[in-house]
Amino acid sequence: MDQVISVIQRLEATSQHKDRVGQSLLILQSILLPSSSSLVNDLVQFGQYFLSSSSPAVAIGRRVLSAYTIALCGGSGLDPKHVLSLHDAVGPDNVQFEHLGEEAFKGENGREKRGDILERLQLMNVRSGWHDEQTTVLRYLHAHLLQEEEDWEGAAKVLMNIPLEGGTRLVGDEEKLSVYMTIVRLLLECGEWGQAQTYFTRASMLIHLTNDKTTQLSYRLAQARIFDFSARFNEAAQRYHELSFDKDIDEGERMQMLRAAVITSILAPSGPQRSRSLTTLNRDDRLPSLTPALTVMLRKMLLESIVRPSELHTFEDLLEPHQRAIVEGGGTVLERAVREHNVAACAKLYSNISFVRLGEILGYDETSNHTSQTTDPIDFIETMVRRMIEQGRLRGWMDQPRHLVYFEDREEDEEGKQVAGGLGVVSGEQGIGPVSWTERWDGRIRDVSLEVDRLAGVVAMRHGIKVGG
Repeated sequence: MDQVISVIQRLEATSQHKDRVGQSLLILQSILLPSSSSLVNDLVQFGQYFLSSSSPAVAIGRRVLSAYTIALCGGSGLDPKHVLSLHDAVGPDNVQFEHLGEEAFKGENGREKRGDILERLQLMNVRSGWHDEQTTVLRYLHAHLLQEEEDWEGAAKVLMNIPLEGGTRLVGDEEKLSVYMTIVRLLLECGEWGQAQTYFTRASMLIHLTNDKTTQLSYRLAQARIFDFSARFNEAAQRYHELSFDKDIDEGERMQMLRAAVITSILAPSGPQRSRSLTTLNRDDRLPSLTPALTVMLRKMLLESIVRPSELHTFEDLLEPHQRAIVEGGGTVLERAVREHNVAACAKLYSNISFVRLGEILGYDETSNHTSQTTDPIDFIETMVRRMIEQGRLRGWMDQPRHLVYFEDREEDEEGKQVAGGLGVVSGEQGIGPVSWTERWDGRIRDVSLEVDRLAGVVAMRHGIKVGG
């Protein structure tokens, strides 16, 4: 290795430009020969010399480093479009160096050797300069190798270091968009949706400039997944369902989109938008092809039927890790959605119910481990019901001394849709105005009087009794 470096350094004293380029390329060729016993170390030192030294002339360094980069990419599987820009700098020799690189890295350890070289070059610490074209290709190669190892976060960080603004390269909008969308995809793969949102915002400013269907499709899918990760389930369900009809996606992938649409619609906050989403999905002819647990849960949510604990656990097994996040107040997003859905479902079956019985139906009783040790199950149920009544998602009132909740008749909204149980508060819902005890008492007396009058009329008709003058 010392001999290689010393030869390169002696070239600095050579006055002939042509000789300096030729001798540097000969050194690179000798390193790439199959008989080389120190391939990795020699290539690392050779690359570091031209990336960090300020002594090589720009013309010499650009050509030699381009040949070096082409050799590293040879046979790697990297998209050839990334390397095309270097061919002019190397000239006719580019094919030779590509072949030398392919031969040098043949074998089982070829990918590991390439990755080791790129790691030791420390490309993240290389500043922008005359070699931006070459370092950009090396970063594309490094990200490609990391993706093959499924190191999504590492690949994303490498791509983040590509100078897309302010460097010596002229970067087109198509390339910027491609890099941004690749970073978004990689960050979503490793669950870093916060960072993904940043790069998705940058991509949003450029997406209108492309007509490439693959890029547009990737953008729409990334948007749906970001909505999903950020718990904006209504928007995610809508985007997933739209994608499930796209003919450019394979049939199997379209069914996965439909599956994701069903899951996110079930997890969505209550309100008219969620009800419309559930109704639309229930009408989808492809729904029976999905797992029965999905269709059962969707229809129970739509029809406001009580969801049993066994059905909840079966459905929960289908969720992604980020959809099982613990929410404020205890439990997962799904558990809280089902809890409040079941309270609303009970309102269709009961005129009134005790907190104890309601807790049994919801799976919260004295032996339950859902609530914290410091929270009494009855207090927990009372708090949840009170919040739903205050937020206008449940019509009723509570008798706290007797631990009872009374349900009132619910009217349909202007669109004729009942609001399913869920998580959030929708501004369009009609709240329940304050009702005094006197008004409530008068209302019940009126209801009883009307019922007595109705029964008296039935008895009179059956026995032929004439009522009135």
